[in-house]
Amino acid sequence: MSSSSNQNNDISLAVQLQQDGPTLRLNYQVSNLSDRTAYLFDVLHDEFNGSVFPLVEASYATIEQGQLVFSRQIVDVPEGMLLEGFNIPFVTPVRPGRTIKKSILQPQPVYPWTAYIDRDDFPPAQGVLDMNAYFRIGYFMEAQGTSELARVAETDNGSHPYFDPFPIESQKYLMTGPLGTVRVYDLG
Repeated sequence: MSSSSNQNNDISLAVQLQQDGPTLRLNYQVSNLSDRTAYLFDVLHDEFNGSVFPLVEASYATIEQGQLVFSRQIVDVPEGMLLEGFNIPFVTPVRPGRTIKKSILQPQPVYPWTAYIDRDDFPPAQGVLDMNAYFRIGYFMEAQGTSELARVAETDNGSHPYFDPFPIESQKYLMTGPLGTVRVYDLG
């Protein structure tokens, strides 16, 4: 098991990565260090037959500068892709002085994936690579009137607050790692 932590003026992030057979378990803890509510973009979701459902133990996985980055955040739309709307994760509010703990399960080898990559259309892997792993959380800090802008999505896993639209350039990030080496499919 490996661990890493980081903090800024808003939040602290502590992460542990452990391997359980072919599955990776990433446990993370976010503490709010400020006097305002932090809203984490950490409840990824998908749609099926007109229903929205949270991807409770999922994370995005991207290759960035030769490293694997697991993340829960708003991700950029790939260049040239046309969409009806952005996929903005539901939020977890973390009140001042409070801490939340969550887990991610990820099979190995890891397929790079975001909300804009159809899981059914993965290209064939050309092999497996070993890469250092990192974790990044996306969030924003409460401003006056924030709570009035929140909407609630009813899902098969309860109610989840969200902010849509949300300007991606207003999202803040905190990243930590390296968390050790993991196996990643080489998609060329």
